[in-house]
Order: sequence, then structure tokens, then C-alpha cells
Amino acid sequence: MILWNMLRKIRIILAAVFLTGITLLFLGVGARWWGWMASLQFLPACLSLNVAVIAAVLLVTFVFGRIYCSVICPLGVFQDIVIALRRRLDKIFARRMALRHSAYHARKFSFAKERKWLRYGVLALTVFAILTGFQGAVALIAPYSAYGRMIRSIIGIGSGAPALLLAVGLGSYLLIIVLSVLWGRAWCNNICPVGTVLGTVSRHSVFKIHIDESKCVGCLSCGKKCKASCIDMEHHTIDTSRCVDCFDCIENCREGAISFSVAPRNSGGSGSLSRPDSLSRRGFLSAAAVLTGTTLAADELKLDGGLAEVIDKQDPHRKGFLVPPGASSAEDFYSRCTACQLCVASCPSHVLRPSTDPGHLLQPRMGYEKGFCRPECTVCSDICPSGAIRPIEKDRKTLIHIGHASVDEASCISCGKCVRVCPVGAVVMYDNAEGKRVATVARHQCIGCGKCEYLCPVRPLSAIVVDAIESHYE
Repeated sequence: MILWNMLRKIRIILAAVFLTGITLLFLGVGARWWGWMASLQFLPACLSLNVAVIAAVLLVTFVFGRIYCSVICPLGVFQDIVIALRRRLDKIFARRMALRHSAYHARKFSFAKERKWLRYGVLALTVFAILTGFQGAVALIAPYSAYGRMIRSIIGIGSGAPALLLAVGLGSYLLIIVLSVLWGRAWCNNICPVGTVLGTVSRHSVFKIHIDESKCVGCLSCGKKCKASCIDMEHHTIDTSRCVDCFDCIENCREGAISFSVAPRNSGGSGSLSRPDSLSRRGFLSAAAVLTGTTLAADELKLDGGLAEVIDKQDPHRKGFLVPPGASSAEDFYSRCTACQLCVASCPSHVLRPSTDPGHLLQPRMGYEKGFCRPECTVCSDICPSGAIRPIEKDRKTLIHIGHASVDEASCISCGKCVRVCPVGAVVMYDNAEGKRVATVARHQCIGCGKCEYLCPVRPLSAIVVDAIESHYE
């Protein structure tokens, strides 16, 4: 029993570490220190074809079951917190009612049969949406993206965040909390496509939670507290495709009839289960090491202070969709992006924000009214977990063309500031046919960083505006 309690505590500690790190990422803090946690998210890894992460998650799931869902997935850990708070409140109310000589019946979980039609139906629709490029549907149910929107919606209250982001994010909060309070891990085991994929693998996992019928006294305590509703107390079986290895049932069993171990063999005609070999401490700690799987980067984030923000700028109408360097094209970017908001939260120049365009629901778009895409900054390409923005080197960034600037000669005030600030020398001054000295842009040199547009003193619309190009090139 001491071993099982230790396993549960290790799981809780790891879950707290991952939830804290990922939450800080969505708050825009510590991308260089714990940004690697984002790369371990399963669905973004699939979209980016990150074979190493996909293989590692599937291998850990095959060996130990759905530990990923109760340790690494932030939405799963958030649901566990809601369930724990609900249990705590149940105890408080139960004590108060006992003092008043009145009964209080805390809500208990119960076994529910697997809804395969719903689980695999949602998974099939998710795969179809990915293949057809309808990422908006994927973004709404992807667990990592949903958690990111939830965090960003709280931060966005009162800060001018898009109303659509606030509505979807706060709506996700309400939905997840209600489902968790009433039905535990209902979202994970019915809707989440990641849970369905990993659940399919965990059916055949090496280590599973088992009930020893010879020790079970039929108290039903394990099933009443199973937040995944996967323990069939009548038949002493556990649906391992929905079990998330939280180890709560092991802690609640006073008879020691439940264990986490290698699949046991039938002992004979009675149908009772023989006592399985226990998982060693070293084995579980090795699994934890596989889950973390990388070394923290402790390089200090070095960015210059920049210039004072110019207020009251408006985002002009642009040709095409501006997407960051590292995305080969807008089409490729939006086909991979899960709208998790991580790049939006991490961008130090604030050039990324959620889109309200129905075709790219909450997926990021670029704008230069609050900043420009700094030549030395590669934060979004370093942090993107889905491969929508691929990693690029800093010395290569100024060679990548994402757009071309053009000048409205009627608005230009001939100050020459765009000429002085252009990092690639693409802007020059000349005398037009009317004798007015205005700026012009050498399109073959312009990389579309937006520095000229952001620093242009003309407002509310800049006299120089960057339009997107269909496919990026060097």
C-alpha cells in the first residue's frame, strides 16, 4: 500500500509541474525554460509529424496505460482539480449537515458503458477535419488548444481581447467544469480525440490496474470514486481504455484488492485472479523520466527594450493573410494550426492575435499596429508544437520574405523614417511626378517584417502597409 501511495503522489507532483509550466507558457512567461512542455502535447506533435514525441507517448501508453492524460495533458489535470474540489466541498457539506442532524448525500460516480459510437465518431470527424484543412473544428475539441483558450480568455477580460475568444474560452471553462462536477472525466472519455487514440492503445498496455476478487469484499468504494466511470464493480473488471491511471481507486481500497501491475493470469476454474507481480519503484520512476524526456533550457531571454508603443494605430485592410516566418505559406500554416494561442501568448512584439475570420476561427494572424516582427526574434517558431511555424535560425530570418510593403503616396508625409528603420534597406525616398518627395519600396528586397508600418507616424492608418505573399521564399 505504501508503494501505491507513493505512485499516486509522484503522479500528482508531475501533473502539478506540467500544469504550472504550461499555464505560465500561455501567460507568456518562461518560453525558454519550459517551452519543451508544449512539444510533448500529442495532437500538435501529430500535426507537426514529430515522430519522436508521437512514438514516446504511444510507447509509454502501451507500457503504463493513459498516464499521459493525468500528467501531461493540461485539460485532463484541470478536470482532476475540479473533481478534487468537488470532493472537498462534499466533505465540508456532509460535516455541516451532520451537525444539523440532517442528511447530505454527496454525488458519487458510477460505472458507465463505453460509448464507442461517440468516441470513434468524434475521432473520425477530427481526422476528416485535419485532412480537409478545417482546423476550426479541430481547435474547438483539441485538449491542449482548449486549455490555451481558457487561460487566454481570463487574461483577455478587460484588455480588449476579441469577443469571440472570450466567448469560446469562457464557454469552454463552463462546459468542462459542469461535466467534471457531474460526470468526472466525461469529456476525456467521450469527446477528446487524443483520449480515444491513447485509450485504444491502453487496452493492450503491459501494466494495468486490476481487482483481486479473492480480496474484494464488495464495498463498492472504488467504483463510486472512479472519476473515469470505468470500474464495473459487479463483474470486478476495469475498462483500461478509459482508465487514466490516477491511482485513486488503489488508495480508496482498504482491503488492498486493487493493484497496478502486469496483466495477471487466471488461477483456475473459479475465475478468481492470481496475485500479480507488483511494479517496482525503479520501473515507475523510469516511466516518469520518459514522460519528461528532455532537459530544461536555461538560456536567458535577451531582447532589446524596443521603442515606445504608438497608440491609436488601426489594422489596415491587407491583401492575403500574413503568417510568421517559419510557415511556408498561409495555406500550410492554417492547415496545421490548432489555435492553441501559445504563439499569441509568447510573442514579445504582440504582432500575433486571434483571428475572428470564420474561415480561420481563433487561429493567429499578424498585424503591425502594436509592434513589428523583430529580425532577432524566433520565439513563435521555437514554441509552436504543431509544426504550423517551423523552427528557423536567427541569422536566416532576415532572408525569409513573408510580405511586401507598399506606400500610399497621398498619405506619406516625407519624413523618411521608414527609410532609416528598414532592416534590409528596401525603402528609399524619391521625387514623384508631382514633385513630392515620398517613400518607395524595392519589392525584391522587402521581407515584410512590418517595422516601417509600425513606426510610421501617420495615423490611424500608416502610409506604408505590408501585404502578404502567397508562399514565403528566401
